[in-house]
Amino acid sequence: MAKVSEYMSSPVFVVRPEDSLAYARNLMLSREISRLVVVDSNTKPIGTITISDIISFISAREESTLDEVLVKEVMPKEVVTIEESKTVKAAAYLMLKHKIGGLPVIDEKGSLVGIITRTDIVRAFAERYQNMYKVREVSRKDVTTARRGHSLSYIVKLINTDPAGKVVIIDEQMRPIGVIAKRDIAFVKPEVAAKRGKETFRKYKVEAPTKSETTLTRIYVVPVAEELMTPSPITIGEDEDAAEGARKMLEKDIGCLPVVNQEGKLTGILTKLEILSAMALGK
Repeated sequence: MAKVSEYMSSPVFVVRPEDSLAYARNLMLSREISRLVVVDSNTKPIGTITISDIISFISAREESTLDEVLVKEVMPKEVVTIEESKTVKAAAYLMLKHKIGGLPVIDEKGSLVGIITRTDIVRAFAERYQNMYKVREVSRKDVTTARRGHSLSYIVKLINTDPAGKVVIIDEQMRPIGVIAKRDIAFVKPEVAAKRGKETFRKYKVEAPTKSETTLTRIYVVPVAEELMTPSPITIGEDEDAAEGARKMLEKDIGCLPVVNQEGKLTGILTKLEILSAMALGK
């Protein structure tokens, strides 16, 4: 079986406990990553900080104060690591057991040498698990869905309860028209987030048989799913090879594939979490 050292990423982007949450967020944004390793003064891993941690902080505060909050105040207290000599399957099992998306990789002295994430597990699955599973065998049938007009606050609640942090936006015919992930919320554009609770006023005329009058209407504008979602999502059929689904995720740099039947209707979802589970607990 493949070793962690074959699939881990190195070097690793790190932060210190005293760095601000804003710095960590901006580093993730600029490097297009979703996880940072927190290290001490001796570069030993003492924790991780993720997009999920930032989402949880944002949803718990009415006002974002990322510049005033330190990484050590938000990061989980427990750190789970894996040695570079262990198998990829063992890494998948640890991620599944601890419900985490990545593991700092250490050498025999405990020093940080890399990181292995769900994306690396997906890559190993795509390369080594061809023709072993159909999509229908590993995909999740209980899909978290929303409509295009649902609000940002509603989407945040859904994302925080979904096992993989994904919401599929569907139309009236149950066809997937978009996907919203934690990254879309954590990195939401300021001009979109600024709409929360903003009041606007519109004038309109009411025509009647005897008179015409102008009415001033107060409207509360909030971000909605359609503004946040990635539209026209790439999908996969129920009977396709699951390893092909893993390959698509890697090729398109996406974290999930809505699963559809022959009519194009949503029947499930394939995420990195399902790939992880298939490798950790399967054949």
